[in-house]
Amino acid sequence: MAVADDWHEANTAHFRVFAEGTESDAEELAIKLERLDEAMRFMLNVPPDTVANPSARLTVLRTGDADDIAGLAGSRSSGIAGFFIPRAGESVAFVPAKEGRREAIGSVYRGRSEIPAEFVLFHEYAHYFMYQHAAASYPYWYSEGFAEVYSTLEFLPNGFILGKPPRHRDDAMQYLERKSVRLLLEPVERVRVIDVIAAYSMGWLLTHYLTFSPDREGQLSDYFSLLNQGFDSMAAAEKAFGDIKELDKDLDSYLRGRARGVTVTFDDYTKPSVDVRKLSEGEAARMSLYMRLKAGVDPKAAASLVDSARELATQYPSSAPVQLTATESFFDAQMYEEATAAAKRIIELEPDNLRARIFLARILLTKALEDSSQFEAARIPISEANRLQPNQPEALYLFYLSYRLSGQEVPEIALIALERANELAPFDENIRKSLAHLLLLEGRDKAALAVLNPLINDVERGKDAEILREKYTAIEEGNPASAIAYLAPSLPWLPPEKSDAED
Repeated sequence: MAVADDWHEANTAHFRVFAEGTESDAEELAIKLERLDEAMRFMLNVPPDTVANPSARLTVLRTGDADDIAGLAGSRSSGIAGFFIPRAGESVAFVPAKEGRREAIGSVYRGRSEIPAEFVLFHEYAHYFMYQHAAASYPYWYSEGFAEVYSTLEFLPNGFILGKPPRHRDDAMQYLERKSVRLLLEPVERVRVIDVIAAYSMGWLLTHYLTFSPDREGQLSDYFSLLNQGFDSMAAAEKAFGDIKELDKDLDSYLRGRARGVTVTFDDYTKPSVDVRKLSEGEAARMSLYMRLKAGVDPKAAASLVDSARELATQYPSSAPVQLTATESFFDAQMYEEATAAAKRIIELEPDNLRARIFLARILLTKALEDSSQFEAARIPISEANRLQPNQPEALYLFYLSYRLSGQEVPEIALIALERANELAPFDENIRKSLAHLLLLEGRDKAALAVLNPLINDVERGKDAEILREKYTAIEEGNPASAIAYLAPSLPWLPPEKSDAED
């Protein structure tokens, strides 16, 4: 386990980085991420934030090597070199401090079978940025291709280079020279594992070509427009790109040639500002447990961690961050009385602590499934959290759930809260599904379909995406009843069968 001297926290406008290593390690990573955000805003015409929203910041955890990160993801032998978990108000990404030795499918880099950790982090942030600022129903090949394009962003002293080839995909690129772009245009329900792998490599190639080739200018926008008009992927491609065989030939030539890209420089460029501090002894001592919890644990795994949480809470009784980690540990283990006591201690230490109130609200909503009077009680910490941060999406969502799950009539202010939560956290699937459910209840089927679109095209969602596509089709055919039942909100931290007060 890392000791206090090993950990630093670096804060910028859009990132909170906890890094194992030196102060400069934390500062460098935070600046790179902020510059990535700047580059994406410039390229995609996304204006700078006018008002800071702390809940929208991404927490990045940099520790260990690729094996350690894979272990946090569930298995040290999985080959996962980094991962990202989108959550309303507390999205988190994990990246190794040291390069690992894990092999990604069809990848090779600098003579070794690995993907640089920075590429993984940039790839995942590109997904987050796309959802945050331009959530839509993107084909899976474009979603992955877009993220791959930004994964290799290279910084200049006064700008950046976008569009360098992902050399860790060279093996897959050579294999795909014999494949047609039709592989990417199959309906999402027919996508196989090999097609998902192709989305990273061939998706990069097609996205890169349509983005940077002057011969294809405007065709990508036309393609998306046709998809939104109801054309299937193949028909939209044939209409926007022309003959697919010719596109295959052009892509082969493009792959064999020198990949285009763009170099952007700025006059009088100033690097983003960053505040760095060394973690206190207590904060550093909690990091191992903190990372386990943020990676996600089920109640059984959480129960194995509570002794460590109790020990930390006893050793550092005056550390609000330690008490918060203890609260989360008790909550995940469904030890609600201990979680409540720890959350109240946090508020004694830090009267304006928002996360403590979120946990109190979650606990009371859980109890409300057995005692309906607790729904009203839960609205007290929810309202307090909202006053502290009006744009905290989880607080807004919990406010909506406190009415929807109670069986009471949902007031207009709660409906507005749900819509606002989705605006603030469009990547959160629970909020998105709840909004679709509400729209179906209101008879706004077309609006519900638009909300569901990003979920049904996500090939990594597996069975849930398959079921959603079935419900989507039923809605289109005028039969929304089964979709309403499937999308009915529940408490996200409980198994579905235990979290619906109306059943």
